[in-house]
Amino acid sequence: MTTAPVNLTRSIALITAIAVTIFIGGAFMLHFVPAPAKDKIADGLLADFLVTFPAAYYFIIVRGLKTKPRSMVFIISLCCVAGYLLLPQHQRGYILQVRKLTSVVELLFIIYCVTRFSKIRAAYKSEQLLFADPVYNLRTAMTAVLGDTLPIKVLAAEVAMLRYGLLWWKKEKQPAIKNIPFSTHKECGYIAIWCIILVAVTVEIVAVHLALQKWSHIAANIVTMLTLYSIIFLIADLSAILKRRVLVNGDQVILRTGLRWRVTINTGNINSMKKITTDNPSDKTCYKGGAIKSNCNLLITFKQPVTVEKLYGTSKEFSSILMGVDDVDGFIRVLHD
Repeated sequence: MTTAPVNLTRSIALITAIAVTIFIGGAFMLHFVPAPAKDKIADGLLADFLVTFPAAYYFIIVRGLKTKPRSMVFIISLCCVAGYLLLPQHQRGYILQVRKLTSVVELLFIIYCVTRFSKIRAAYKSEQLLFADPVYNLRTAMTAVLGDTLPIKVLAAEVAMLRYGLLWWKKEKQPAIKNIPFSTHKECGYIAIWCIILVAVTVEIVAVHLALQKWSHIAANIVTMLTLYSIIFLIADLSAILKRRVLVNGDQVILRTGLRWRVTINTGNINSMKKITTDNPSDKTCYKGGAIKSNCNLLITFKQPVTVEKLYGTSKEFSSILMGVDDVDGFIRVLHD
């Protein structure tokens, strides 16, 4: 039952390591090698950017995970952008030639996505009628129309993250069915910790940007943009944790912590609920799902394993969940009534 998630995690970790080695390692190598060897290194990196990494992605992700090969167009485009920004001026002509070859395919793919937009919208509204959860409903609608592939799941997750990060002020649409909500952030002091992290990241942006500018303006701007994107992710995480509460509706319970994970269960599958005051030892069958994993106060065990759904489409079964709920006594009382 856990083979697919394990393979997915390993494949993503492997392709990420290769990307870091080729793109970031290659950029540093190009900067520090002696001038006579720079052209040869640049030629090798050009081949790595346009051939080695796309080939690695194909064998690890497309063939390894049996996904549709259309995501290759997007990967090659990203490689071209990275090569254009990182490689010397005389290499950019080759990259532009490759871009001409992929631009037609990209245009056709964009047209395909636009024609599917109305179907995605209809599928999303249909899911919203059942339960108002924009994050998972968007992913379900997009995978139903565009295909149940890793790139589509990642795209849906990024759209959801941008929604909560850029539209943090927008209120969450309430489900048509009346639910009893329970917040998950107060007891662990998540807002205070979040503020500390935000200040630290903001200071880091300035320091790293100034340091990198002495080496490369392009590298400094890229790192700064990535860090700003991570701030949007931090805002999305806090916004979602404040809005996406644990919900109880009769014999149905929605357990979740912001955008990070979600479990939909029936109260009949709950074996026990235990309020804890210290960190409870857990094994691989227990999922730690608190806003702060080291500060949880509720242990729920199940008669049958439940599926924990993650933001980027991965899922895994667990026999118990260790999480944080602000009003633990009230939550347990509602489920016992």
